[in-house]
Amino acid sequence: MSERARVTGAYAVMCAIWGTTWLAIKLSLHYVPPITGVGVRFVLAGLVLAALAAALGKRTTLAALPWHLVGVLAVFMFGINYVLTYTAETHVGSGMTAVLFGTFPFFMFGFGRVAGERSGPLVWLGAAIAFGGVALIFLTSNVSGTPLYALAAVGAALSSAYGNAYAKRHSHHDPLITLPAAMLLSGAAITILGLMLEHPHPATALSLPSILTICYLALLGSGAAFFLNLWLLQRVAAWIVGLSALIIPVIAVVVGVFAGGETFGPREIGGALLVIAGVWLALRST
Repeated sequence: MSERARVTGAYAVMCAIWGTTWLAIKLSLHYVPPITGVGVRFVLAGLVLAALAAALGKRTTLAALPWHLVGVLAVFMFGINYVLTYTAETHVGSGMTAVLFGTFPFFMFGFGRVAGERSGPLVWLGAAIAFGGVALIFLTSNVSGTPLYALAAVGAALSSAYGNAYAKRHSHHDPLITLPAAMLLSGAAITILGLMLEHPHPATALSLPSILTICYLALLGSGAAFFLNLWLLQRVAAWIVGLSALIIPVIAVVVGVFAGGETFGPREIGGALLVIAGVWLALRST
């Protein structure tokens, strides 16, 4: 298999996984409060990735870890990003949250410029068209939310973009070395905070639907998807990875149709076509 095919396949799988997590997060909030849910998700994901790294013989000492990268990933990519995302979804509709997080590529373009990555006019135009497609799908008269929680979703996009841009600058580090440490560090701190502030109900949190949802978010939505994310950052420009934030909401619509009983009409079709056209236009410059 060629390198281009591997990159394309990894990109598609990453988008497919994260396209399902919007619904999974919404479901998990029925059982576990947001902060606690984020913490447990990343503790579990970190433990699984640590076990995988050990099985593959990828061990390192604590002193040899790139703590600057581990710290940035823990704070910005897994910490602030997901606490704000989960919190936003407690008061803002998932559609509006997806639209607001769709600002992520534009933050990536900005951080990319600081890091010396070039993104020309076609990239910005394509991203704007794709963002318009996402907005067409989700911005309807019945979208609910409050400004403060909507701002939290934009803050999540900004935090995630910084984490991704920093990871791109240090992409020579093995993801199976950095991810477990960052996830465990972030997950443990957030779990303790969540237990102190939210006091989740044990019977509800340990119910079978809750466990299944958190395991899905941890193993696929965190472990597998973030490994692919860092693997891709080693091979393509950060802004290309950032464009996934415009593809993922469209996948979320399809998931909502088949798994959530939602409808898919002309507006959604038109928005999806705009996203495809915008991403295609942006990628023409590569």
